[in-house]
Amino acid sequence: MNIDFHAHLLPGADHGSDGIETSRRQLLLAREAGIDRVAATPHFYPRREPIESFLARRAACMQALHEAADTSFVLCGAEVQLCRSLHHIVRLEELCIEGTRVLLLELPPDFSVRAYAQTLDALLFERKLTVVLAHIDRYDPQLIDFLLEFGCFGQLNAESFCHLRTRRRSLAWAKEARVVALGSDLHGAEVGYRDFLRAKARLGADYDALMRRTENLLFG
Repeated sequence: MNIDFHAHLLPGADHGSDGIETSRRQLLLAREAGIDRVAATPHFYPRREPIESFLARRAACMQALHEAADTSFVLCGAEVQLCRSLHHIVRLEELCIEGTRVLLLELPPDFSVRAYAQTLDALLFERKLTVVLAHIDRYDPQLIDFLLEFGCFGQLNAESFCHLRTRRRSLAWAKEARVVALGSDLHGAEVGYRDFLRAKARLGADYDALMRRTENLLFG
């Protein structure tokens, strides 16, 4: 199974798609690339917007897309930016990828272990969520290795396999059991799945192993 764990394709939900036609094109590109499941993960910034407002807006965007295109292979979720009060949000589970307790979490610009360890601990062990860190290839490798040991999982962006600066580290991470997903991080329809297919080719057999970990995470 080919799973894109991280894509911004809901029309008007964030800067990933400016409308229905862009979203339809994104879904067509996913199908052409052989994607069997794609997680729609619009940005949620808890410091900027109440969760009730986000959930209502996301539902409206998803319904609009459902009425205009085949969404049978789309899983609804969110890319949630970590904040210190995140573990207190009552409806937090509704941000998880649908049908799961898997939360895609983006580290904030001011992230430090000292400042956010308590929140991460509460998400993992009090709220009992499976936390997957978005695009770990963007961050300091030592920090990510620490967070993987802490109990988080990791998601790699496909483009990290296409640049010399990040390729070696991403290839190494892709072999690790706690790195569980690959994402296109799709914004717009210009690039499409070019980088995703390049990443698949570069990973070889490790791609299949990574996809199996994603499948197990989402579908058990």
